[in-house]
Amino acid sequence: MTSSDRAVPGRGRRIAAASVAGLVVLAGSCLLGAEAWFQRKIEGPLRLHSEALTANVEAYCAQEAALGTDPWFHEGRTEGDAGLLLNAWLPWSRDLKQAPPEGSPLVLPEALRDEALDLTQGRWLTANLDVSRLDFDWMVRLLAYDRWDLFNGSPLSQEGRFNWVAGEIPDLFLLQRWAKFRMLHGMRTGHPVEAAQQVRHLAWLSLRTDSLAGGSLAVNLLDIERLAHDAMASPPADWTPMPAGQTARMNTLLLSGRLFSTLAAPPEVARQARQCATAAFRCIALTEGAFLARMVEPFANPPFEDAYAALDQDLARSDCPTVAAHEVRTRGVTLLDPESGMLTATPRGAWLTWVPGRWLRSRIATMVVAISRGDLPPLAENKMKHPDRLRGQAGTPTP
Repeated sequence: MTSSDRAVPGRGRRIAAASVAGLVVLAGSCLLGAEAWFQRKIEGPLRLHSEALTANVEAYCAQEAALGTDPWFHEGRTEGDAGLLLNAWLPWSRDLKQAPPEGSPLVLPEALRDEALDLTQGRWLTANLDVSRLDFDWMVRLLAYDRWDLFNGSPLSQEGRFNWVAGEIPDLFLLQRWAKFRMLHGMRTGHPVEAAQQVRHLAWLSLRTDSLAGGSLAVNLLDIERLAHDAMASPPADWTPMPAGQTARMNTLLLSGRLFSTLAAPPEVARQARQCATAAFRCIALTEGAFLARMVEPFANPPFEDAYAALDQDLARSDCPTVAAHEVRTRGVTLLDPESGMLTATPRGAWLTWVPGRWLRSRIATMVVAISRGDLPPLAENKMKHPDRLRGQAGTPTP
């Protein structure tokens, strides 16, 4: 064997070592580049969002205190759960296109159904509608209750995982439509205060679903009451709807309260916001915070341990009248559940089930939390949803 022959294996090893070293350097450069991109595009904006929440939590608490002074939050109500009634009366579906169940008092005549006429933007106040034959006794029955548990005798009460956002939900828009007809009927028959009482109570039950969707419906129902009041030339002196500024404040706090309760908020800020909120808004924040926490838990728990601990402690101490927050936290789907229809629903997303390493999983968690963080609405600028008064436009009798 010649010396040149003996040199071949050594030269091959040196080439292999150099190649491996080059690959390591290349991989390291790629990782550094990816980390720099992650810091700039994900962690940077998330850090700014966290700082914004910290800077605005006192303003949020001040707005909650102002909202809590409204008399509507302190009206006397009989304790009880309307869930068994409303959950059975309303249609539940994913697309909100189902008719109410047979025998439900919420079935409307064909001429008054959603597809038949447009009642948005105050058009219901001037529309030529015959509401004289509608039966509103179901609203009277609801006066005996002070909450609406969506998990009482509904599709959500079944065992197993459920999708809080994309699963079956009750058709809340149907209640909004009935509220407009109730106010029209009360105004035309000379009993607007009685009608307003029933619509206001329906708004309270909607708020006490302890859900963001229910809270939004409550705002709309209170706006409907106020629009009816403002449409009368001489409304009764003993009828005082919630001012537009207050319903606008409600809407702002519903949106911002959810953000203060997400994993993106510093734990001490999240707890402060939940503690200073009115009871109903605290429960809504817990429910919506529990939804995101549960959804991203397979990835987010390690890097957000303190946020999870704060949320779970507040859940354990809460006195919410419904089980919504608890059920969402314990039975809601995660990103890795097929029921979520998200990451593992396609072959491209299935690989995430096998993501190794705390570092990589934490990066995925941070990315998901950053994407879902939302924008904090201006807490000092509560814009009225319906600022224009509509005096004297709804006093005509039923045709």
